[in-house]
Amino acid sequence: MKASEIAEFVGGELRGESEIDITSVADLATAATGQIAFFEKADSLPETGASCVFVSRSFSGGGPTTLIAVKDPKLAFALLAATLHPRRDRGSYIHPTSDTSKAKLGSNVFVGAFASIGEGSTIGDGSQILAGVRIGDSVTVGANCVLHANVVIEDGCTIGDEVVLHGGVVIGGDGFGYVRDSASTPEAGGEYIKFPQLGTVVIENNVEIGSNTCVDRGALGETRIGRGTKIDNLVQVGHNVQIGKRCVIAAQTGISGSTVIEDDCVIGGQVGFGDHVRVKSGAIIGSQAGVLPGKIVRPGVWWGTPIQPLDEYKRQNAHVKGLERLKAEVKDLARRLKDRS
Repeated sequence: MKASEIAEFVGGELRGESEIDITSVADLATAATGQIAFFEKADSLPETGASCVFVSRSFSGGGPTTLIAVKDPKLAFALLAATLHPRRDRGSYIHPTSDTSKAKLGSNVFVGAFASIGEGSTIGDGSQILAGVRIGDSVTVGANCVLHANVVIEDGCTIGDEVVLHGGVVIGGDGFGYVRDSASTPEAGGEYIKFPQLGTVVIENNVEIGSNTCVDRGALGETRIGRGTKIDNLVQVGHNVQIGKRCVIAAQTGISGSTVIEDDCVIGGQVGFGDHVRVKSGAIIGSQAGVLPGKIVRPGVWWGTPIQPLDEYKRQNAHVKGLERLKAEVKDLARRLKDRS
């Protein structure tokens, strides 16, 4: 792809040689001839072997390489990467060790080794079901999805179009719901009786879920993940959770049952949600925050345990850090009073 074509593709301003051929993207520090990188800062460009670099429109420096000035260099880089490095098209293929005899497959579907697709399930056109995937009965998988190795989708779940599930993801497992029977075995304090987990999971279009994340089915209703949401590795989504559109949720977050996360929220890593929490659209929650059951988190930046607005968290943290100094001052005052008595 010529540099001039790239500039036109991303709506950028070309500064340099227009006929340079670009074949791939790379990191600025390791890029070589024929590759393009990006640089977000406005100061001088570090030394690089890249043939072309995306820079911000405010970048006024030069360099020994062709530049393309854009509003957001990182976004332009990502958009171009999707063009230069498209998802692998595996074509239409069903591995002889797989079991698809009771399923309905669309056109150009790939099914890898030892995968199984249950009775009454449908796979949309162009989707890829890789090795070891287990899809239960009456499951719907949309078009152009990629289910990586060892993904499990339990009965009755619905997956939209352009969904990517990475290795080990489990969709539709039973939620963690129990009722204590205080009348049974009184000496043991009562047994836990499982509450029925008869609902489903609905994952809307263009969702991506990282490796070994679990999304539990609703107890009696549905667990839903909205269009365009991206979930990292090792996230637990409890039963009846509702996650809106275009949310980003980082690794090791745990979301308890019946929590609602509205559209365009950002959740840091290792955040813990109690049940029946509501996070309003546009809220940002920092890493390792703890959200108590029933809490309403309004738009803004939040941090800490229990969760609080970021400015308040910073003030409290500053007070805690000052306790040692305050302790020393109190000791000094006590000593002076004692000396005067």
